[in-house]
Order: sequence, then structure tokens, then C-alpha cells
Amino acid sequence: MPTKEQHLQQAQHNEAYLATFDLAQSPYLDWAATAAFYSALHYLRALMARYGYTNISGYGDMDKAFERLSVLKSSTDVHDSYRQLKDDSRSARYDMWKPTGADVVDLRDEMVKIRDFVVPRL
Repeated sequence: MPTKEQHLQQAQHNEAYLATFDLAQSPYLDWAATAAFYSALHYLRALMARYGYTNISGYGDMDKAFERLSVLKSSTDVHDSYRQLKDDSRSARYDMWKPTGADVVDLRDEMVKIRDFVVPRL
């Protein structure tokens, strides 16, 4: 299982990739939506690893973590942000949704909410 530090590094790596997109001109904003989601996912997994919750093999396990891990139970906003990122990323990957630059800004804001919740708790 990856460590808290490894998840944190991957989250930061994905976030740096997200920052490279030209939101006004890039034809690849579907990948920006995906980068925002995976950055948030790794921030959350770093937090879970910090609390010893590492048995995550799928999205269902992530959803259960929000019910089981007390630090996550305390913030419905984090769960709402995660769900938005997950759903929009999935729509971009599988339903051919083409996010706009404004959509990516909104998704980045959701990812930042998660990052700002997680990092002080690590």
C-alpha cells in the first residue's frame, strides 16, 4: 500500500499538471477534470493512510471511508466536493462531457477545498 507521503506527492504532482492547462484554448479540458479528481483522491487517500485506513480497492471503498473515518464524517462539504469531482471526471472520461474553462475552474476550487481540509490534518 502506498504511504501517506506517496499519496501526498501524487496529489501534488496531479495538481501541478492541472495548473498547466490553458483554460481558454486547450482542447483537453476533459483531462483537466480528471487531473482535478485524481489530485483530490490522492489528498484524501493520504489522510486515510495517516489514520491507518488503507484497505481501498475501489470507489465503493472510498465512499465507505466517508462513513467510517471520523475525520471525514465531520465534513459533509469534503464529501460533496469529492462526489462532484468524481462524477464530473467520470462524465468527461465515459460520457464525452466537454468541460469549459469555467467548469475546470469550479472543479479546481472543489479540489482546493479538499486539499485545504486534508493538509492540516496530515
